Amino acid sequence: MAKYERHREFEVHLLTYDGSQHLRLHGWLKRNDVLIKSETIHNSDDSFGRFMIFINDIMLEKLKEQNLERGLFLDIDVMNTENERWNIIKKLDKEEERENLLDKIQDFMFSFQIKDKDDIEKFLSQANETSLKLFKQNESFVDDYVTTKELTYEDKIKDIDLMIEAFVEQGGDEDSALLVKVKNKVTEFYDKSSNRD
Repeated sequence: MAKYERHREFEVHLLTYDGSQHLRLHGWLKRNDVLIKSETIHNSDDSFGRFMIFINDIMLEKLKEQNLERGLFLDIDVMNTENERWNIIKKLDKEEERENLLDKIQDFMFSFQIKDKDDIEKFLSQANETSLKLFKQNESFVDDYVTTKELTYEDKIKDIDLMIEAFVEQGGDEDSALLVKVKNKVTEFYDKSSNRD
């Protein structure tokens, strides 16, 4: 049996410029099984969103290489120590005070901390709500979601079907109808391009 080589994991903050880049990065993180601790959408003048992830050194280097080739993120902060974490929080606090970003991102922020099954359900519910709000507020986000190559056709349909199922259980017929429209757009796009990979 081969010996497993442990790798140190880092907390990393990634900033995205727009919805398209945010989707590309999200797809890459998902495909490479990188743990996303939190995701925020603030859509300010200088950036669109932020991911907080946990990643080992090997995957971090791959992410940096992919960024050079595909433009996955705008800025990166690697947290090696508690001081660096504190500095970035202070920096965010100053930005929020200056631009009152807290009000803008409050509804879009969620954090991923698993302790039991209820935590997983809570995270999925928050993720679904965030996706739905983006679909409702930004038609270009829907277009980016439909056309991005970072998620396969099957992944997109599976994600949307799971969201529809969740909102149907909650009695969200309006939300489910919107998601069905997004699903139809995905299907139409792939039918036209005849490529479901």
